[in-house]
Amino acid sequence: MNSDGYSNLSKDEVFLISKAEFDRLQLITGAYARTLYNSNRKAADVLSRLTNKGRLIQIQRGKYLLVPIKAPNQQWSPNEYEVAALWMGEAPYYVAYFTAFNYWGFTEQIPQTVYIANLKMNEKKTIGKIKYEAVKIDRKKYYGIKTIVVNGTKVCISDKERTLVDFVCKPLGSINNIETVMKNFVSPNNKGIDLDKFVRYLIKYPVISVRKRAGFFMEKAGCAQAWLDKLKNNLGPQNSYAALDPDKPTRKGPVDRTWRIIDNR
Repeated sequence: MNSDGYSNLSKDEVFLISKAEFDRLQLITGAYARTLYNSNRKAADVLSRLTNKGRLIQIQRGKYLLVPIKAPNQQWSPNEYEVAALWMGEAPYYVAYFTAFNYWGFTEQIPQTVYIANLKMNEKKTIGKIKYEAVKIDRKKYYGIKTIVVNGTKVCISDKERTLVDFVCKPLGSINNIETVMKNFVSPNNKGIDLDKFVRYLIKYPVISVRKRAGFFMEKAGCAQAWLDKLKNNLGPQNSYAALDPDKPTRKGPVDRTWRIIDNR
C-alpha cells in the first residue's frame, strides 16, 4: 500500500472513509453510510468491500469500526475496551470477570477473551482478532459500576470492590486463588480494598453462598472483626451450608460452622 493509504480503494470507498474521518467517527453504521449515497444497495456494497479490504472491522450487523487510513492492513487492532463499549451500545453492561480481574491486578494472566456482563444477551464473537463473550446477568447483580475513558470512549467496568465480589463468585483457576487475593488486598496491612464498600456489595449480592465463601477467606486473611460481624448477620438460614468450591461435585470435607461452609477442597 502506498503511504497515502488510499491506493487500493475506489472513489466511493475513499469518500466514505474520508467523510467519516472528517466527522471524527469511530463507529460507522449502515444508516450513516446510506446518508452518503443515493442507493441503499450501493451503501451496503461499499461497506462490504471496505470490510473485505480490512479498512472496516464489523462489530455486528450494521455496525463497523473505522480502521485509521494511515494504518497498514493487518497491523492495527482496536482497543478491546473500546470495542466492548461500541458493541454494547445503549445496553447496560460492564467489562467483567477475567478481564476486570486483570485490570485491577487480581491476576497477572492476560485474558484471551474480553468478558462483558450485561442485561441483554449471551453471545460469543470474534471482532478483529480478539474474542469477546457477552454474559447476560440478573439485574440484581448490576451495580458497582464505574466509567473509565479509553482513547476518548467511555467504558463501563466493575469497580475494584465489585470485581472482587465477582472473583469470589467465579474464581480464576483454583478456589485457593481467592485466599491469595484476600491476603493481598483485604489483610489489615493492605489498603487495596474499601472494606465498607466490599461488605455492602457482598450483602447486596443475591447469592448467599458468595458471602459465606468471602467471609471464610476474609477471616483467614485477618480482616478486622467489625467487617466479619456484618457479614455474619447476613448468611441466611442457620441450617444452610455451602460448598467452598462450587465446581467440585463432592460436598465432603471439614465444616466451618461460623461461616456455614463445607471445605470440600
